This record gives sequence, C-alpha cells and structure tokens, in this order.
Amino acid sequence: MIEIRFHGRGGQGAVLASEMLSQAAFIDGKVPQSFPFFGVERRGAPVTAFFRVDDHLIQIRTSITQPDIVVVLDPGLLKVIPVADGLRPGGLMLVNSRRPPAEIEAPPGARRATVDASRIALAHGLGSKTMPVVNTVILGALARASGVVSLEAISAAIEKYAPAKPAQNRDAAIEGYGAVRTIDPTTSPVPPVPKVPHPLPPLPEGPIASRPTTSIHTSSWRTLTPVIHLAHCTKCNFCWKFCPDDAIGFDDQGFPVIKLDYCKGCGICAEECPPKTIEMISED
Repeated sequence: MIEIRFHGRGGQGAVLASEMLSQAAFIDGKVPQSFPFFGVERRGAPVTAFFRVDDHLIQIRTSITQPDIVVVLDPGLLKVIPVADGLRPGGLMLVNSRRPPAEIEAPPGARRATVDASRIALAHGLGSKTMPVVNTVILGALARASGVVSLEAISAAIEKYAPAKPAQNRDAAIEGYGAVRTIDPTTSPVPPVPKVPHPLPPLPEGPIASRPTTSIHTSSWRTLTPVIHLAHCTKCNFCWKFCPDDAIGFDDQGFPVIKLDYCKGCGICAEECPPKTIEMISED
C-alpha cells in the first residue's frame, strides 16, 4: 500500500486532487481511498487531504501520519506547517516551487521533486495570480515522479471529473508531467528541515476571530506578500485605511510599512493604492 498526504490552501484544489487521483488509480485497476481534513474552511487557509492505493481492499480508515509521499501545493506552507512530519525513509517530497529540488528542505534520505505548477496553471488559465489552481499540474508531476498512476489515467480522470476547463486541466497535467524535476538523496546533500511551530494553535471561528491575527496565525495563509515601492508613494494612507487586519504601520517619515506578522496577503492594499505603488510578490 502507498500512502500520500497532500498539503495545500483552500482554493488550490488539494482535496479535488486527491479525489481525481483516486479516480485515476481506479482507471489503472487499483483500489484507492481518499478523504480530506478541514480546519478553517476558508480560502487561503491550510488544507490537508489523504490518499491511499493498493491492489487489495483497504481496511484502514485513519488519517495518514507516516506517508510514503508528501505533496505540497503551496511553497509558503513549508515555513509554517511541518509538512514533512512522518515521511517514511526514502519517501518522496513533491513541492510546487520554482526552486530546484536540491534547495527543498526535507528529512534526511528523502527523495525530492519540484515543479513550477503555479506558472503552468496560469499559462493554461487555471485560477488567478493570487490563487493559481495547481492541482492538475501537481497530479501530472506526481505521475512521473512517483509512478503511482499513469499519465493516461490522470488525463482520463481529469477529462471526466474536472468541474471546469477539462481540456486546459488535462494539458496542464501533461505539461506538469514533463516539467517535474527530481533528485535522489545520494546525489546531493539535503538541507536541514527548518524549525516550524508544531502543532499550530487551532484557528478560532465566529466572534472570537476578531482577536489579533498574530494570535490566530492568519499570516500563515499568505501566498503573496505586498511590497511597497516607496519612490512612488504619495503617503495617501489608502493602504492603511483599507487593510482589514491592521497590518500596515508607518515609519518615522510617514511612509507605510507592512507588518508581516499580521498580513495574510489579501491584496486589498494593492488594489486600493491610487498610484499603484504596491506589488504583490510570490512567497516562493
């Protein structure tokens, strides 16, 4: 049996990825199982999904704590969630990242793979710049990096079960299959795994969600970081006025400063800035 754990953000399609992977495994004649785990059901919040596959009936019904493969749909999660926890020795870590696999932090002995899924997804019109829908690209990359299912089965599952743009999603998966980069742990040293708070405190809902964002860790939702180009800033304070999280302060000269511990990357400041001096930059 092979166990895979998906880590993504709400809106990226991590849950649908595990479901379509199950359909692909079924097409390949295998016995699959998939199910999600939700914390805060909100766009941008961390989401986990689980997938198992075997040649025989699967009796286990628990979450996956010791995966053979970890799939990370958003590279920003590497900094805030211990995604590699429990990864079996010699397991595979596949990350949506522009970086080469040699630069990905992973447990000693882990195989690493990367694919620039965000770029590929946007090239095929899947999602938006602030939230590319990368799930089908990741599935194509996973098919090649792991061999768990065939690319033909992935393509067939996407064409049948993708809720929108099946042709574009299929083509994105095929491009992801060809673009994935892999590295064996014996050919390159593995960077140390960074220390990540574990476990993260639960994110409260309802009225208590008005607590400071530092205390409920909504900064971990950020996929794009606002960068202020001060040379063109007029000090109009619109960014401060419209920020929903009080994530903007001011320096001694009156220029705005982003407080990253509070910012969850919603992009409202960039949208509302009259001279358009704020740029949203990828976390990766």
